[in-house]
Amino acid sequence: MMTSSRICVVMGDDRPVVTGVNSKASYSSLAYEINRRFCDKKGWDFRYEKYALPKRPWGVWQGYSRQVSEHRAPTWIKILAVHKTLKLGYDFVVWIDSDCIFYDHDRSWDEVFAEFNNQGLQLIGWLDKPFHSNKFCAGFFIVRNSKEVKNMLETIWLKDSKFSWAFPYEQHELNSYLSESPATNYLFLDEPMFQLTSLDQFLLHVAGFEHQNRVPTFLKWFDDHSYPPYPLKIEEHVFQNLKVDDYDRMLSNSELSVYQRFQREFWGLLQHGRQKLKKIYHQFI
Repeated sequence: MMTSSRICVVMGDDRPVVTGVNSKASYSSLAYEINRRFCDKKGWDFRYEKYALPKRPWGVWQGYSRQVSEHRAPTWIKILAVHKTLKLGYDFVVWIDSDCIFYDHDRSWDEVFAEFNNQGLQLIGWLDKPFHSNKFCAGFFIVRNSKEVKNMLETIWLKDSKFSWAFPYEQHELNSYLSESPATNYLFLDEPMFQLTSLDQFLLHVAGFEHQNRVPTFLKWFDDHSYPPYPLKIEEHVFQNLKVDDYDRMLSNSELSVYQRFQREFWGLLQHGRQKLKKIYHQFI
């Protein structure tokens, strides 16, 4: 690894990090502690961004791109979290989803970061296997702090997308952008991610299709490593100053129009109603 490089790992979610006994029921809080311990051991900085969304009487306004008048699903906000962290001056920023953990804390990452000795390389990701053999999973990636990467993130956030609120969300746009870039700009590693195939693998991502296994999988990691499953050092690593609406205002360089305000209120009320109906439905099944 380039020994003088400054590296920051970023997680983000609209859910807080839960402390104490209650953390044992919160997969994102368990992942926070596993990844925090990893970063402490490696000497990397670690940030958990608790997204600040505009509050409304019935809930919150979700992420939104004024540039194209589109709502953004919560997973899209990683684009802003990474962009914000790059502005802090790190050489490399590592994004890791709140359902993904650094599995083996002893394995060296030197060979991975040595790939960045190729000055044209901007992003390293893990192949989205077994689902795709030529695309990466946006649940984990590493980017160089460069104009090219910042431009990529800004372009993706500010362009219209049919996946703004539909799977695979920002992952589709990231892969689409890279597919039109020089092949030397990115590297997708063929490493295990969605299944535990080796005790020394880099990552373990318990994605949405196995969401029921997140908490037990992460609790087992703590049992296997004889650590208590309680998040520590919250005051050092949890940040709540990523004001999503303000950040979009800066990137879009515009205020909300009357139409956009109406659109967001209507969308928010619609989402709130859907959540209420979903809760009622689950009470009777």
